[in-house]
Amino acid sequence: MAGFEINRRAIEKMQRDIAKEFERAARKHPIRVPVQVDAPEVPATSSAAAGIEKDPHLSRLLVWLDDLAALQPGVAGDVSTYVDSEGLPASEAKTMALQLERQGLVQISPDLSGNDTQVFLTDDGSLVARRLRTLQTDSVARFIHACDALLYWLFQTGRGRNPVEVMAFVEVPGSYFAGDSLSVDEILGALEHLNQRGLIRRAPEDPSATSSIKAEVTDSGTDCVLSGGTVSDYLSRQQRAGDTYTFNNSSGIVAGSQQNVVQNNSIGFDASALAEFAALVRQFAPTLGAPPEQQDALIQDVEVLEEATSAEQPEPGRIRAAYLRVQEALSAITTTTAGLTMLAQQGQTAYQAVFGG
Repeated sequence: MAGFEINRRAIEKMQRDIAKEFERAARKHPIRVPVQVDAPEVPATSSAAAGIEKDPHLSRLLVWLDDLAALQPGVAGDVSTYVDSEGLPASEAKTMALQLERQGLVQISPDLSGNDTQVFLTDDGSLVARRLRTLQTDSVARFIHACDALLYWLFQTGRGRNPVEVMAFVEVPGSYFAGDSLSVDEILGALEHLNQRGLIRRAPEDPSATSSIKAEVTDSGTDCVLSGGTVSDYLSRQQRAGDTYTFNNSSGIVAGSQQNVVQNNSIGFDASALAEFAALVRQFAPTLGAPPEQQDALIQDVEVLEEATSAEQPEPGRIRAAYLRVQEALSAITTTTAGLTMLAQQGQTAYQAVFGG
């Protein structure tokens, strides 16, 4: 054995060569990890939880339960107590508890008397309650909801024909968003926005008095309500149907004789994150368990988002409306899957990346 020496340089060279071969193979044949859509370890948080901010009672109940859990950790909250404080029918307590449990936000824990309105907040419930508190301070999200809810309420109350006392809106459930009531200024701001865009018409009598403002829904407003989409989505579609003028890298004032003129200043606007989200939705659409017609509608909305994000001069308003349409289509799917939950989260992340948190 004397005189035997290990050639360390040769071994190191061989290791480097092997590592390079692995790198070449990985680039040529990337590893693809299959996604387990119905993985049991993913919490069963349905898409309904993504739109819970529009439900006036469930959102407020969830925030109430979160406050209670912070004050009394480990103590079950009684939904009957909340229902009684809000003046709702006692029978609603069980229904609301079941709705939150189905969405994975609470766990029902019947007491010795068989009362099934005692609930514990789950981890998902705590996260959604935190999201609701964040939305309560999101002025853009609140304004979008104010416009949608006010127009729908005006149409429903006036049956699309009669003027309605606007400030009566503060007494209806739709005036709540993410568990918090809209302010008078927010309601009046939404009213002015709808009026300027021809979706509603202010009644002429005493328009300066806040307490006696009346409005009625116009034909365009009726079309918007019946379309089933949001106000921003409807207005975006109307803009695409009219004359559009694109001014690249323009910062001056644009004047024209046409009514619908859009000036696009898209300097540095990067919509790639939402383009990737659209591609992801298209990939997962067949696995979401939606009926064929619902899946087809989702794909159509995805195509609109893909077209908007791939435009040479992307229009932020058009992209935002297309994204909201896709999220609404996802929220309409009632089958709970891990893929659906993942898409809802990816969509919010992509939206924040493009438009800011």
